[in-house]
Amino acid sequence: MSDAPPSETPDVAAPIPATSPVGLPTVGIAPVVARSPRPSSTVRSRTLLVDAPPRRLRRVEDLLDLVLSVIGSLSMLILAVYAHQTTTGVTQDVQNILAVILRQVLVFPLQAIEGLATFIIPVAVLLGRILRRSWRSAVQAVLGAVGGWLLGVMAYIALRTWAPTSLLAGLTVTGAGSAQLGISATYAALAGLLTGAGERRSVTAVRYGWASLWVLVGLAVLRSALPLSGAILSVLLGRAIGLVMRYILGVEDHRAHGIPLVRALRRAGLDAVCTVRMDRAPRARAWMVTTDAPLGYTEQVRENPLAAPVTEDSHVDDAEPPALSAPTSDPEANTITQADDVDLAKVLSQAHSAALVEGRTSVHRLYAVWDAGGVRRDVTVLDADRQVAGFLSTLWDRIRVKGLSPTRDMSVRPAAEHAALMTLEASRAGVRTPRLLGMAEAAESMLLVTEHVVGARSFDSLGANVPESVLDDLWEQIRCAHAAGLAHRAIDGGSVVVDASGRVWLLDWDAGETISNELSRRVDLAQTLALVASGAGVERAIASASRTLSTSQLASIAPMLQRVVLPSSTREAMGRRGRLLQELRDALVALTPTAHAEPAKLTRFSSRTVIVIIIGMVALWTLLARMNFEQISAAVAQANIWWILGALVFSLTTYLGAGLALVALSPTKLSVWTSTEVHLASSVVSLVAPAGVGGAAINLRFLNRKGVPTPVGVATVALVQIIQFVVTVVLLIILAATTGQSTGLSLPSGWVMVAAIVLVAVVTVALVIPGVRSFLWAKAEPTYRQVWPRLMWILSNPGRLALGVGGTVLLSLSYVLSFAASLWAFGYTLPFSVLAITYLASNTVGSVVPAPGGIGPVEIALTAGLATAGVPGGVALSAAIVYRLVTFWIPIPVGWLSLRRLQKAGSL
Repeated sequence: MSDAPPSETPDVAAPIPATSPVGLPTVGIAPVVARSPRPSSTVRSRTLLVDAPPRRLRRVEDLLDLVLSVIGSLSMLILAVYAHQTTTGVTQDVQNILAVILRQVLVFPLQAIEGLATFIIPVAVLLGRILRRSWRSAVQAVLGAVGGWLLGVMAYIALRTWAPTSLLAGLTVTGAGSAQLGISATYAALAGLLTGAGERRSVTAVRYGWASLWVLVGLAVLRSALPLSGAILSVLLGRAIGLVMRYILGVEDHRAHGIPLVRALRRAGLDAVCTVRMDRAPRARAWMVTTDAPLGYTEQVRENPLAAPVTEDSHVDDAEPPALSAPTSDPEANTITQADDVDLAKVLSQAHSAALVEGRTSVHRLYAVWDAGGVRRDVTVLDADRQVAGFLSTLWDRIRVKGLSPTRDMSVRPAAEHAALMTLEASRAGVRTPRLLGMAEAAESMLLVTEHVVGARSFDSLGANVPESVLDDLWEQIRCAHAAGLAHRAIDGGSVVVDASGRVWLLDWDAGETISNELSRRVDLAQTLALVASGAGVERAIASASRTLSTSQLASIAPMLQRVVLPSSTREAMGRRGRLLQELRDALVALTPTAHAEPAKLTRFSSRTVIVIIIGMVALWTLLARMNFEQISAAVAQANIWWILGALVFSLTTYLGAGLALVALSPTKLSVWTSTEVHLASSVVSLVAPAGVGGAAINLRFLNRKGVPTPVGVATVALVQIIQFVVTVVLLIILAATTGQSTGLSLPSGWVMVAAIVLVAVVTVALVIPGVRSFLWAKAEPTYRQVWPRLMWILSNPGRLALGVGGTVLLSLSYVLSFAASLWAFGYTLPFSVLAITYLASNTVGSVVPAPGGIGPVEIALTAGLATAGVPGGVALSAAIVYRLVTFWIPIPVGWLSLRRLQKAGSL
């Protein structure tokens, strides 16, 4: 070798460096460099993988999209009817972007572009699917296109044949001088094809296809070929069919499997030599996976494209299935081959852990992984499709329960980050929970690596023989978490495990809170107490809690002991113990006299409330659709004020009748004036309580203040309500008998009569069954045993009985006269018998619906009754509103003053 410096050898040209000494690329063209030989394969790991093979998925996410598409389609129909002027204005605004002459000039090019794009989109999508050998996706796309086209044609025919005129007007567009229904089967077919072909985030042709479709929709609206609502409706119909095809046939599995899974484990810092699926994996198989991925996260510096040499064999091999392969720098070092010589049963049994798998609803996929040192780790794989399912399963609870249901993100990445944060915070607080050792992302999955709990047993498996040390340790772990401000919010038999040394571990922190409020921590205590009681019994649960918690903490648990805040597994365990929650509340009250056993109000509404609201809205919608508001305005303007004042006087008389009935049936002497004032005060409570419930509660409070024991007071109030019901029925029978007809109305239709007969037959047959009779008697027996002695007492006092019946008759007749005066104020009248029957029947039906004060159902029932009796709809609604004004709303201010006076006097 020559020792001469580079300047003394001019015959050898020094190569120009690709980068400067500080790493910046040199400006200019990189020199041609001779291709170096391919490096030898660098296999860094060989891993035995036992897992279920990838399969096509039927995702809950597609069902959610389908529901949203159906809702969107219905919304377009509603907008076409009720917002026709608005949608027409929007369409015209869009069209006015182009001048009329310019639009005429461009109409032919726009049509040409639309026709060309309509041909190119399906060709590009199907060709892309075929070239990637995704045959099933291609078939899905074709079926989605055919189904979308057929649904578009059927929608066109159905709307043309059966749609009302208002809907047709909203979907009709005038193009080329003729009106036509704006439903496009072509756009529905394109939407079905794109939806069936796959997701836009994973298929490039689909992504550009959707963009092109929306451009076509915009152009069609611009040139007045389709109305805005009809264009969107066409796309939504096609998407709905495509989603149906996608759910039936499934979609490609883009979750982490095979090579991507092993590479992600190495990226998380785990040198895996054996990875075994722990949760249920049908048709599990064994593979040997080799990779060249380094441990941990590494940075790969990319050279300037101008300076980087290009080799002839640089390509990406797409022959491997996407779920089992990944693009790497050395494909020969990243292989997956089936391992047929592995004893699957033995490997699966060694990895299985019932405590870590069964009963845990928060995990997605769970793997047991052994590293090169023989140490076992647990790996939780969160998948996007299961994350959506978990989100939907808690959505209803999040709406119904006041901030206590577990919070789950719809996206898998934020969910994994929240779970990691909660695990790290719990470890920092000294709570015994598996330490987080690493995280990684692969495809549509997130991996969390944690330490393994050796010899784990679930708390449920310990049963009644759980040691006291385990119970104390469980409460201590909860105390440590709460001291650091953490709340678990999902404590059940699956999230509490005991290791081989008898130590308690808390798992599944993904639903927890780092900065929790007091209510969440109280729920934790209630969940823990219910969990311990379901296994070890009430006495041991209370005793173990009292050894760790303070008296104030124990007292705070009782209001939280409700099924709505308990995990499903705990509720199922309690179902075998009957009144376990009530026993726990009673035990807490006995231990801490300051505890309030009344359950706290945690739910915003119940399923029953939702059903009642839906029925009420449907009834109100039906009623308003029949109302003539011009007629209502004319009726109100001509109302007679003197009859309205008369209705108010009759309304006030009802409180006197109710007071007389209570005085007559009370076991102690009461003042008629005070009893009347008590019923007037109950009008305030009716604002927040169902019809009849508020008055009963006020009456019971009044009797208690007068020294009547609670059981006797309850029986008295129940007797008052029973007599009112009996008097109402008797009045109906008397009126029907004296007038010779059941009502002035026409008989119900044949279908209504058939339904009534069927209902009577069903009730009769049900009463013949001994089990049904026993159930009904069990419900009615407590009331019967309370009321029967009071009924015998009142029957033995004819004077009191006459006064009670007389006060109830005065109550009912005053309501009828107030209702009649409300109708007379508008110049309409009915025979008194017909009016009384209409009022008694309608008011009874309206009061059955448990709405506060009967607001809504009573008005609807009264209006419907008058309308059915022949009164015009506008007058019927006006009379019902005036009646409710004088009998419900006007007495409220006076009732509030009476309530305050009675409270100061000690009567309430």
